[in-house]
Amino acid sequence: MELAQTRKGNFFAVTLLLMTALAGLLPACFAEATENSQAQVLFRMTGSNTVGADLAPALVKQYLHSLGATEISQRTQGEKHWIDARLQNEQVVVPIIALGSSTGFKALDGDTADIGMASRRVKAKEVEMLARFGDFTGPQAEHVIGLDALVIAVHKDNPIKRLSLVQLAQIYRGEIRNWAQLGGDDLPIRPLHRDIESGTRSTFDSEIFGGSRPAKPFVYEVSGNHETRGLVLRDRAAIGYLPFADAAGLHKVAIKSGELAAVVPDRGIIATEDFPLTRRLYLYRNPGRYNPQVDAFLHFAESHAGQLIVEDIGFINLTPVALQMAPFANAPENYRALMENGSRLSISFRFANGSTELDNRALRDLHRLQDYMAQEENRDLSLTLVGFSDRKANETISDLISRFRALKVQGALLRDHQMGDSQIMSVGAFAPLTADSEQGPVKNSRVEVWIN
Repeated sequence: MELAQTRKGNFFAVTLLLMTALAGLLPACFAEATENSQAQVLFRMTGSNTVGADLAPALVKQYLHSLGATEISQRTQGEKHWIDARLQNEQVVVPIIALGSSTGFKALDGDTADIGMASRRVKAKEVEMLARFGDFTGPQAEHVIGLDALVIAVHKDNPIKRLSLVQLAQIYRGEIRNWAQLGGDDLPIRPLHRDIESGTRSTFDSEIFGGSRPAKPFVYEVSGNHETRGLVLRDRAAIGYLPFADAAGLHKVAIKSGELAAVVPDRGIIATEDFPLTRRLYLYRNPGRYNPQVDAFLHFAESHAGQLIVEDIGFINLTPVALQMAPFANAPENYRALMENGSRLSISFRFANGSTELDNRALRDLHRLQDYMAQEENRDLSLTLVGFSDRKANETISDLISRFRALKVQGALLRDHQMGDSQIMSVGAFAPLTADSEQGPVKNSRVEVWIN
């Protein structure tokens, strides 16, 4: 009898152990089963959390809808999303993994993704890593789908209202450690920093330090934008940076760069890319491989319908809009008259790495400008293209460079888009957007578009 009870107890003990083990395995098995369903994978997206958290799923769902898909739904597990749908009587899925911009390029390299999402431009070392597939800086690979800006935020009770880029660098380097040094309360500063894989951090490091650098021991590393927001709301000592779309309701600090006035970013100044912490949102594809679904999706993301979704999510889309700009007191006379009597379009043409060739966004902006001017209400408007140069050259050379850049855009409009009704104006190195030697040639050398 005692032996039977012992065996019975052992049986229940073993059964309990097996059930416990199975219970621990079930969630992992279930997740694996949902990921490895029999659905056809249309394409795979990996990379930036800024792009992948909300924007990419919204774009994919609307893209599938445009194809006539039904039963469109989303499953989410942490930073992983699966967009399921029924397309032409077949079950399809688009997996999205949003773990940071760097992971997107690694996934493209390892062929575990068809589209890399990034909130910063591909780095030189990544271009080299992916060179066997083709040029990842070219228009076939690189697609700008929207704009964002890093907003610098502090606690609502913090009296600090403006900071320069130099002061931000001093805070994160530890040269300024107390808010009292900036005219605030006697309180140690608690800087918040994103993880090293983050494109948001890469943008911050690039704009503030000129490149990637390890965080100081006193800097607190956060897991994502949600944590940054929560800490800024709770901690009087905190300072952090987060995307424009995530900064609603926070105490935003005006940022000063070079000779420009300190500004709190709004949609207009981000759209023109004049705000010093503006960044582009990218999708990258392998230029050496053809996938019709990838190409069609990228075209959709750049289209008017896709750009409406970019705006709905809270980012700044690339569709041209007319902006009223306050005239600069020290502007050249002809430019000041233009500012007083005209409107500036949100398009600013820029050049690849400060060269004489238009960058990838500019090439697509030529089409957007053509579409804008073709609208019934805009057909009688005239264009003025205002060229700017970097501040390095002397006045005569600077004026020639700015004029050449305006002529370059005018020529492209005339040659490729049959738009000959435009004037040019050159203002040399007036109103540089940054004094940084690395960023200057790209940011300062630009062509603004004004309508009269």
